[in-house]
Amino acid sequence: MTTPSGGSDPSAPRTAPPRGVSPDEPVADPTTGDAAAATRPPPFGTTGVHAGKRLTREALARNTAATSFDGLGFDGLADVCRRASGAHPPEREVAREPRDGFPVVYSETRAHRLAIPEDVCVVCEEQTCACVDQAELPGGELAWFTPNLYPITFPFAEPGVPSRGVHLVHWSALRHGAGLPGADAATAAALLRHLAHAEEFLLHHAPADYPDRGDGHRGHVGVVKNRGRRVGGSVEHDHQQVLLTAQQPAEPTRVAGLGPRLLAETPADLVVEHVDGGATILVPPFMRRPLHAFVVPHGDERGWLHHLDGTVLDAVGLALAHLTAAADALMTERHGEPAWNLVAHTGPGVGPLLELRPFTQPLGGYEHLGLYLCEERPATSAGRLREALAGLG
Repeated sequence: MTTPSGGSDPSAPRTAPPRGVSPDEPVADPTTGDAAAATRPPPFGTTGVHAGKRLTREALARNTAATSFDGLGFDGLADVCRRASGAHPPEREVAREPRDGFPVVYSETRAHRLAIPEDVCVVCEEQTCACVDQAELPGGELAWFTPNLYPITFPFAEPGVPSRGVHLVHWSALRHGAGLPGADAATAAALLRHLAHAEEFLLHHAPADYPDRGDGHRGHVGVVKNRGRRVGGSVEHDHQQVLLTAQQPAEPTRVAGLGPRLLAETPADLVVEHVDGGATILVPPFMRRPLHAFVVPHGDERGWLHHLDGTVLDAVGLALAHLTAAADALMTERHGEPAWNLVAHTGPGVGPLLELRPFTQPLGGYEHLGLYLCEERPATSAGRLREALAGLG
């Protein structure tokens, strides 16, 4: 791992040290003597009202419609989604922003998802939709997919409805506080392979009225992860989301070919980590916000997660586990909680490319005009991420 070159923001609020200790001197853990461990925040979700909670396998079995997409089939999956989230579908029509080409879906009921009390974990307390696919993880853990209760797209029975699609949640672990951030290599690989399987199933089994994408794919599939309520993470229990839509998102066309350029042109001081010879974590020279980073797979551009070679996909999974754990630690230390979005850019001519977009600085008026001001240099963020990774072991 590269030696960190960054520093901390002197304007950030700081906790007063014990009497007689310099504000710039880390305080050692009295039990281990480890100065870094004393200042390192606990992993997100492992403290507070949900500490120690978990969903039992027996409870999950009671709320399981199917254990595999293949056994359920696309029509069966659509039927489960209709029954699970039929009370909260989006509007059927979709607007298109003429300046940027973004589709805009409307759903007034989706605003209610943020009304969940913070002392309630809908996973541990058995309040999610039914399981439609599951995968065993190392250590006796389990990952599974459910319909999203407040979907952005919905499997309307009539073909051609603009907001038609499927919106799933991928739960990362039975235990609250476990999941992708900080996962070991085997667990991270299993989680990403499970996500890639869902991507493949949806693209290869979408009905004929979805747009033909080539390579046997129909429709558009987006994979995202939201961490923290400030950026849309309405449930703390670790999860990702996978969405099938007939609408062409605007983002993939903007990043086509970017992955190889980042690997070839990013300066060494912006590289955070090379992971298992298959992926690189880096901060882009055009960083918009502090801690903005990419995970770039090595090798030829394959377009989708499920097209990556197995060793590369596994390396990407471990890189995501490292990057998200580092972002959690740095944001919790400075802001009290993490707040970031992870986006998988996929499609023809795309890596795929995984992008971490942290909420470390609010947007100002000039950003809305297309002129960005970032309050930290890329090299500083890269150094902070390297330092956080070293501290996490």
